[in-house]
Amino acid sequence: MTLHKTKLVIITLILFIAGCTEKDDLTLPVKVYFKIGISPESGYSDTYLSFAEGQIGIQRIQFEGKREAGEDVFFETDPKMNLQTLEFSTVVNPVISDFDIPQGIYNYMKWDINLKRIVIDNYTDSLSIGLVISGIYEYSDLSSIPVVIYIDDTEQFSVRSDDSGGNSQIVLSVNKDYYEAILVLAPGYTFSSISRESLEEAADISRDRGHSAIMISSSENENLYENLLYRIEQSAKIIFK
Repeated sequence: MTLHKTKLVIITLILFIAGCTEKDDLTLPVKVYFKIGISPESGYSDTYLSFAEGQIGIQRIQFEGKREAGEDVFFETDPKMNLQTLEFSTVVNPVISDFDIPQGIYNYMKWDINLKRIVIDNYTDSLSIGLVISGIYEYSDLSSIPVVIYIDDTEQFSVRSDDSGGNSQIVLSVNKDYYEAILVLAPGYTFSSISRESLEEAADISRDRGHSAIMISSSENENLYENLLYRIEQSAKIIFK
């Protein structure tokens, strides 16, 4: 009887140690570099509209992750943290910030990104701008005009994550030195619902107001702005690599 009890105690202890080890493993941090860039895909069958660069100011980032095993993960950056204004493009993906996120199999990841005001040269309505995306529109006669989208700094983007293969389940492991989470904006897709006639009308309005570019903001070409703002958020994605 005594021997049986001893075996039971040993088995229970082994199970307890194994459970603690698994729990400890799920708290191990993985380095994630959070970046931003523009999708090189235009979303058009021809080349009359293209985007190549942008600027962004970020006030705060909130993260929510749900794992297959282990507790869910929540965190947010300090809103007083002074993140610098970043310039990004189709080829340059600057680091916005870096995070230590617990390893595990994530079935769901969501990032809420709050903008902050950035300074825009030569734009009189720049006091409320948090994101700028710039491109070129080409007329049928091959002449061209810049296209600039100005997003208000009061906007928040809620974006979910996929891996590079488009899968929503993401595995983070301490066996890898670091991961990249790239916020990819797709302005080409954003404009896929906008006709050439609407863009050329917007160009005429901008010229009437003294601008040598198609200006789209909450105070200029407002109808286009509301349409594009919705589609920018819908098309944005965060890709883990």
